[in-house]
Amino acid sequence: MTNFLFDAQNIATPLMLVDLDDTLFQTHRRIVPQADFKMVTTDKQGQALAYMNPIQQHFVQWLLHSTHLIPVTARSAEALSRVHLPFQYGAVCSHGGTVLNADFSINLDWHAQMQHALAPYQARQQALIEVVQQQATHFGSIRTWVVEEQGLGLYVVAKQNTENDNPYAPNFLPELLNSLSPAVLDGFYFHLNGNNLALIPEPVSKANAARFLLQQFASQQRPILGFGDSLSDVEFLNLCHWWGMPNHSQLNRWVKHNLTQQYKQEGYYGDYQ
Repeated sequence: MTNFLFDAQNIATPLMLVDLDDTLFQTHRRIVPQADFKMVTTDKQGQALAYMNPIQQHFVQWLLHSTHLIPVTARSAEALSRVHLPFQYGAVCSHGGTVLNADFSINLDWHAQMQHALAPYQARQQALIEVVQQQATHFGSIRTWVVEEQGLGLYVVAKQNTENDNPYAPNFLPELLNSLSPAVLDGFYFHLNGNNLALIPEPVSKANAARFLLQQFASQQRPILGFGDSLSDVEFLNLCHWWGMPNHSQLNRWVKHNLTQQYKQEGYYGDYQ
């Protein structure tokens, strides 16, 4: 009955949808690189930016040999090009605003969908920057910009300025975000990660873009696996048959906290309905 398990000719290579930053590697601002760490990303000046520890190195080796690896990332296409890993099966970039083909060219079908969906947001993104800059005067210094792909504004970034980009400086971005009126943020959602705040139009979604990319594999009945570290990854992870997260990640902390709260309140773990 189980002979099929040993039929190597019929093994379907899983697809692995994977977040990058803080999932497969960390920037030097979050860790102190050791002698056995490997540099895997560079900044725009070509300087080392992020590293893998030995465990991450082995994990990525296993992924590259055992799955077809598809990054699903907040990085722009340009920033993804500075990740020195051999991706070969397409990618989701810019929180889902951009889909790349296997040769890393822009997927024009998805780009056309984004052009249509984001047309009402183009002027609003510039207006949002002005409001955010004005509100920031009450809290501290920031720099803002619109992430674009082929001239299309995808989302707004506000980055807190700190001396020497110090990751331990007091973070005022949550206060800044809370000071923005609901009317200003209507139609946007946000992703807050350290000293970076992304204000993202609702049509831009990692899950929507990943769903679009997966359509080309739909007839193959391949296992779809996922890995991500943050709450913003859950939507695309739910497209997967199985998914996981790094220990000590934002998503892991949320799961542990809520399981603990459930046990305290109800005396058991899980859903018994």
